[in-house]
Amino acid sequence: MPLDRPIPAFYCCYLLRSTVRHARVYVGSTPNPVRRLDQHNGITKGGAARTNRDTLRPWEMTCIVTGFPSHIAALQFEWAWQNPHITLHIPPESRIQHATQKKRSGHLKRPQHTVSSLLSNLHLLLRVPSFSRWPLDVRFFNEDVHKAWLKWTKAVSEPIADSVPIITDFPSAEPRGPERGGSPKSKRSKTEHGISMLDVDYTKDKDYVKKGKEVVDFEREGACTICQRELEHDAGIYTICPSPGCEAVTHMTCLSTSFLKNDPDSLIPINGTCPTCRTELRWIDVVKELSLRMRGQKEVEKLLKVKRARKGKTVASLSTIVSDIEDDEDDVEMEREIAQEIKRLQEFNPTGAQIDMGDRWHDFEDSDDTDAGSVTSAASQSKPNRKRKESRSESAPSKAVILDAVIEDSDWDDALVLD
Repeated sequence: MPLDRPIPAFYCCYLLRSTVRHARVYVGSTPNPVRRLDQHNGITKGGAARTNRDTLRPWEMTCIVTGFPSHIAALQFEWAWQNPHITLHIPPESRIQHATQKKRSGHLKRPQHTVSSLLSNLHLLLRVPSFSRWPLDVRFFNEDVHKAWLKWTKAVSEPIADSVPIITDFPSAEPRGPERGGSPKSKRSKTEHGISMLDVDYTKDKDYVKKGKEVVDFEREGACTICQRELEHDAGIYTICPSPGCEAVTHMTCLSTSFLKNDPDSLIPINGTCPTCRTELRWIDVVKELSLRMRGQKEVEKLLKVKRARKGKTVASLSTIVSDIEDDEDDVEMEREIAQEIKRLQEFNPTGAQIDMGDRWHDFEDSDDTDAGSVTSAASQSKPNRKRKESRSESAPSKAVILDAVIEDSDWDDALVLD
């Protein structure tokens, strides 16, 4: 397991079956089942060479195995599932399938797989010591494949561990899209089941991660709830209870020992009880939050990042504010120009007669300071001045357009918040 990465939010091994020829199957692994199935069905680029034949498409994802602590662990399980005849995870005396032929290179040739053989080997892999204590679960999306699984489990004397849940998630009778083996050309229907509803990110862990970050950032570790020793800030590996409202913090070794008190011969716990709130906890949930807190800074920042308002709405509101400010400034400037023009006209009106402004206030413009200036000359220039003024007023909205184009999100939005 890479020491510089947190436990992934989701990674699975899957069993594909051709909807055209049920005898053709494929085993793979992926962090995103929907995208991967689209690749196998030729909807998007990618996929495997063994699934790119149009005569076998569309494929359906019949079942998946999830809960792997790393993508490397998932690849190990995938290879063992694909090669049960030679994997070292299965003792030779326990093998269900055996190689009977060899390749030109001298290596043993992989036996022909079927749905039944892959399900029987999956059942075996979930029981071997290498994987029996992993936090895995099996999810079925096809009822026929699930029936084959039940048939095999009844024929086997040794069951899998109770800690491995078997989940059924069958589609209803509504039209099937390509993600469930339907026609690739048909549109996907919005459903509440199937691989499209799987949680493939850390969203479900957001509240737990936020609580753990606050406990550490504000140095609320306190004392270990098991050994009662003081927990020095940033001086050890501490676990935090995931239950809402409980901030029990313990040494990782103390919590592990507490979880394994009924199973002292094992190294890695499966589940246990919180020493403070007495809630039943899964070890994988506690360790996943710990891995995010210690080496998943990027994932935590992305998960807890405050959602900003839509850019279009923000720009529109800012544009309105800027436009209002500009309008106020234009009004003040216009009033100043009118006052100056009235004063100038009064200087060229020795009779002192009142000047009728009427609706022609917008016709006055600053003219050249020449000796020939007069009211008559100003009036005679009203038409060209009006054109200039109208041209100017028509160009005024362009200012707002330019401002709209250059308004961008502030760099402060991406700045780190220092508590």
